[in-house]
Amino acid sequence: MQERPAFSFEPPRLEDRAAIARLLAQDMEALGVAQSAESLTAVADLILKDEARASFCVVVRPGPEEEPVGLLLANVIFSVKFAGRALWIENLYVDPGWRRYGLGRALVEHMLDWAEVHGIRGIDLEAYQGNTPAALLYRSLGFERLSRERFWFDFRWVE
Repeated sequence: MQERPAFSFEPPRLEDRAAIARLLAQDMEALGVAQSAESLTAVADLILKDEARASFCVVVRPGPEEEPVGLLLANVIFSVKFAGRALWIENLYVDPGWRRYGLGRALVEHMLDWAEVHGIRGIDLEAYQGNTPAALLYRSLGFERLSRERFWFDFRWVE
């Protein structure tokens, strides 16, 4: 019987730059969004420079010196709905080879603990329609579905 890895959950390290970009790119590819790992390296740089002032990021590793196999990125926002500071979950992703260990749940629980300690009043997120595992995860943790339509604008369209 294979031994379960000793997963660790921690803020990303500078040497995680390429792994963060790769994980983000894998997620975008699965969603049909055209973003390369190279273009997402700039996002990894922003995360690594932020030091939890405007965002929360945690990675999961299968061992202390292993490369990250999953991450959760949430941005701190000022929310009228929650009357204070809130989090917007921008990205929750676990590499397909590391799923079914409860890592997504553990990442969200880690964020919830951090949010409570840091005075966060609420959390918003978006899950793509048809992403049943995400919907089940969030509902099981007490998140409620909103009935609203979301829009987006990409400045590349202006060019």
